[in-house]
Amino acid sequence: MPVTAAPQQYVDWLIGFRPNILLSFPSIVDAISQHCERHGVRLPPLTSIKTIGETLHPEVRRRAEALFSARIRDIYSSFEAGTVALQCPESDLYHVMAESLIVEVVDDAGRPCKEGEVGRLVITDLHNFATPLIRYDIGDYAEVGGPCTCGRGLPTLRRILGRERNLILMPDGTRRYPLVGFTKFREVAPIVQYQFIQHDPRDLEARFVAESPLTPKQEADLAAVISKALGATFDLRFTYFPDRIPRSASGKYEEFICRVPVQGP
Repeated sequence: MPVTAAPQQYVDWLIGFRPNILLSFPSIVDAISQHCERHGVRLPPLTSIKTIGETLHPEVRRRAEALFSARIRDIYSSFEAGTVALQCPESDLYHVMAESLIVEVVDDAGRPCKEGEVGRLVITDLHNFATPLIRYDIGDYAEVGGPCTCGRGLPTLRRILGRERNLILMPDGTRRYPLVGFTKFREVAPIVQYQFIQHDPRDLEARFVAESPLTPKQEADLAAVISKALGATFDLRFTYFPDRIPRSASGKYEEFICRVPVQGP
């Protein structure tokens, strides 16, 4: 199915085809889940859900696993290096494909990160004999994991945070994973889809698709939730879309995009 299809089209396809495995972007899986929740639709059970291409958030996982009665196993891959890490079937850790890749997580000074620390991913491939990548800074951030209880012995990542453009630039000049409080959006407003665009250090655009027009109070409550989650004050402005927020040219959907240029050292 094309990534531009409406949630109703995906639901019709799942009911008609009754697949065992669903492989898709997390944002599409979540769009299906939210559509079914709102309209009381029950889908045929799946044996497995595999997500690719985007950051998988815990709330998306919870909602989809409850709807489909199946576990999600996320796949972290890239065009340059292929499959980088697979989520363990016995835990939520990502097993690095160490047989074919050397994957390092380093801090801003290039030092290796320890377990629980977040840093940039640097990849060396061991299978590309024509144009090998050596300590290639892929632009993604991840958290280092510890030993997995499954006993496989492979290096692990605990979280994949996404690209630098998916990190918010804070007023103090630091960049971090953007906590926007999305789990509370539905408590104050009928939000169906959201996306944030940071245009400059203070200008933050919040894009929404809502089931009905928001009242001034709902907008104020939503702004309060966002500001509290971010822990900083931004010039927040709302933009509304009637049906869906457009995807990128690649078909992926990014919930947060920072368009502030990265300053060199």
